[in-house]
Amino acid sequence: MLPSTPRVALFSTNFLAYSQTFIHDELRHHERYEVDVFCQRRMNAERFPWPRVHTPAATDTLAGRARAAWARATTLSPAFWRTLARGDYGLLHAHFGPGSVYTLPYHLGLKIPTIVTVHGYDVPLLLTRRRYRPKFWRYWAASPLLLRTVDRWLAASNELRDMLLELGAPPERVHVWRLGVVLPPRTSPPAPTSPRRVLMVGRFVEKKGFAYGIEAFARQARAHPDVELRIAGGGALEPELRAQVARLGLDDRVRFLGVLDHADVLSEMAQAYALVAPSVVAAGGDRESGLIVVKEAAARSVPAVGTLHGGIPEIIDDGATGFLVPERDVATLSDRLGRLLADPDLRARMGEAARDKMEAEYDVAERVRALETHYDQVLAAAAGR
Repeated sequence: MLPSTPRVALFSTNFLAYSQTFIHDELRHHERYEVDVFCQRRMNAERFPWPRVHTPAATDTLAGRARAAWARATTLSPAFWRTLARGDYGLLHAHFGPGSVYTLPYHLGLKIPTIVTVHGYDVPLLLTRRRYRPKFWRYWAASPLLLRTVDRWLAASNELRDMLLELGAPPERVHVWRLGVVLPPRTSPPAPTSPRRVLMVGRFVEKKGFAYGIEAFARQARAHPDVELRIAGGGALEPELRAQVARLGLDDRVRFLGVLDHADVLSEMAQAYALVAPSVVAAGGDRESGLIVVKEAAARSVPAVGTLHGGIPEIIDDGATGFLVPERDVATLSDRLGRLLADPDLRARMGEAARDKMEAEYDVAERVRALETHYDQVLAAAAGR
């Protein structure tokens, strides 16, 4: 018999990477469910505290490291099995497709209903040759079973929903559920910084499209000498991006901020004039879903220029809360950025409309209430079987 407050076992492969703050925000806003975390590796515990985090074994002994390695290799942790077999948990919830593989032994063996939230790269990779890479082979091999047996798929965008259906997921089990963001108090806009700041945030990987954002900024730099481009993040493409900035003669107009703590990212957003989100489908098929950074900027009344990519068109209302442009279209990206730079009143109107949209559609408290409704429905269906 389940306790009066239903309990959920949340599976997150590594709890928690700095780029996955949204998972911690989700956990903190549950109202009717008690959630424990099950992960292969505990990370950044001081930054993401949570009272109930289970790992396969302590790794400070040889035996513990062996048990942890066994769990990673087989997806089965005896410690997890014992905990879940007690019957205290009514539901498993996994974040990201590859992480859902770790729920399979308990979903099938203990008959615990399961929800999987997919976020961006995890669904399209099953439609490309990337699925054969060693990093993903287990997820690819298990995907037909996952698609058939997972009780509910929560897709972060309409595009991901359509891809899940293309892969064969039962339509009645696929739902769109969009991540929310924490809304800061609504205050008067801060005084403009000098120079005005255009911001890009994310890992330096192909799908972020930062090279296109730098080129678009370069085309506006001469017309707007009071503007600088600030780029927060890091990754393999950093040397290429720095070389591009130097080649364009922008060393004194572009600042690489490095990998920032989430609080520092939010501080940068609060002082930004505009956000640029030039995401693209990478050559290997990797892509975004609903960009959290666009939502977080909008929550601070900062409009964005984004691409017609993934879930971005569901976040930006073109011409109202920001601008949408085709992928890799530097001329149009530059033009829309130029419109915002040339018209502070337009920027202010769009920023306020963006904040209104976040309050209406993306408040994390409301989004988690919607998630708990999904939990209710899956548990009710399982009880009726």
